[in-house]
Amino acid sequence: MVDSVKTIGFVGAGHMGGAMLRGLAAADFKPSLRVFDADPARTAALAAELGAAAAASPADLVAGCDAVVLAVRPGDLPAVLAQLRGSAPLYLSIAAGRRVRWLEERLPAGARVVRAMPNLGVSVGLGMTAYAGGSRATGEDLALAGRIFSSFGKAVRLPEENLDAVTALSGSGPAFFAQFLRAMADGGAALGLDPATAATLALQTMLGTATVLSRPGAPAVGDFIAAVATKGGTTAAGKAVLDASDLDATAAAALAAAARRAAELASC
Repeated sequence: MVDSVKTIGFVGAGHMGGAMLRGLAAADFKPSLRVFDADPARTAALAAELGAAAAASPADLVAGCDAVVLAVRPGDLPAVLAQLRGSAPLYLSIAAGRRVRWLEERLPAGARVVRAMPNLGVSVGLGMTAYAGGSRATGEDLALAGRIFSSFGKAVRLPEENLDAVTALSGSGPAFFAQFLRAMADGGAALGLDPATAATLALQTMLGTATVLSRPGAPAVGDFIAAVATKGGTTAAGKAVLDASDLDATAAAALAAAARRAAELASC
């Protein structure tokens, strides 16, 4: 059962893996945690901070785990998987571009796989994670994956063919939103605001907007825009410039480029 105590191990405890570990340590269902990182000092520090068990190697970590999160760089994954022969719990991979079939072919025979794409919001408990089950993943496996990924934000199960789009939208999206944030702050500074003040105004405006739109019963985005951009007002004047710039097409092109690159990486 998902609500019973689970032992969850992490191979890789860098920025993303460490953030996920901290989210799980604070989760309601209180799993038992194990951690291994190629940096022994990082392994020891996280184990001490979170009350997790430190493992000496990936193979050592897998023993006794109900699920293992593979949180290493895609290029490092083959060497890690080669150390896991003979062990077959549930594996949750967050390695970009490594498809389920690729993982199943390299993991121990019978291993169950869930592939996921979290984003940097996991570091503040506001992550967005999409995940897809492999050919042997059970309903309980998928329920556990959803519980794990919901511990540090929102999670949604999707077909694997959608994960390249997810990589572009929510995986790469934080950089795109941050770039627009910077452009807004720079625009405010160009109007005479102190740069630090302009940055604060832009950031708080983005945060407030996201918060309003994320609340239950919030208006649809189009309705929200229409309500703010009243006819003949200041917002409408600025929005006309954005509309003329074809912002929607530019955003769509940026996402398409990121999704194409995700597909290219998967074929390597």
